[in-house]
Amino acid sequence: MSEDDRCTVGAIDDHPALLHGLEAVLRGVMGVCFDFVAAATVPDFLAQRRHCDVVLLDLSLDDNSSPPENVRTLVAAGYPVILYTQEHQQRPVARGLLAGASGVVLKNQPIEDLAAAIQQAARGEPYLSPDWAAALESEAQFHAPLLSPRELEALQLYATGMPLKSVARIMGVTQDTARMYLLRVRSKYGQIGRGVTSRTDYYIRAVEDGHLPAPGQA
Repeated sequence: MSEDDRCTVGAIDDHPALLHGLEAVLRGVMGVCFDFVAAATVPDFLAQRRHCDVVLLDLSLDDNSSPPENVRTLVAAGYPVILYTQEHQQRPVARGLLAGASGVVLKNQPIEDLAAAIQQAARGEPYLSPDWAAALESEAQFHAPLLSPRELEALQLYATGMPLKSVARIMGVTQDTARMYLLRVRSKYGQIGRGVTSRTDYYIRAVEDGHLPAPGQA
């Protein structure tokens, strides 16, 4: 890679050790003509106002931000996005791709795969395996409702088994307001033919749409 081909890579992940290790191994693969910009959240990254040819984005950040919204925010700011994740469920990854990400690389893949994805995305080319392309096509036919941040927060809390009064306390609202958010969630799912009639249904929908991890996952 020559000076003319210098590549600046952004990486958004809430594990500092991973970011340090990622920079080191990428530098070993991509050479000296490589710059690295790290951040723990999307707002932290954008606040640095740095040029990046590609941004690597973890799907699960500790700030509870929405992965598709994170992708849309970065793409709107002019950054090509590669999902760099340990998420194996197809739906959350596919939703990130539908939001505008250029590709996906799992964290257990060889670092050469990630370098190839970075180079392709920097050229404006997508990086998708046949399996992820099929998942993307499937997801495009499977609708998920657009939830507001507060509706999503209520869903995530309630679906884990938390009583309504605890949901309201954590959200800093009355029980009636928390109940209203959950009723809006139920209505939005009902409008697209994915009915919600019980707490179990709330949990199933939250897992299906990537708002909560599947059983057995962190």
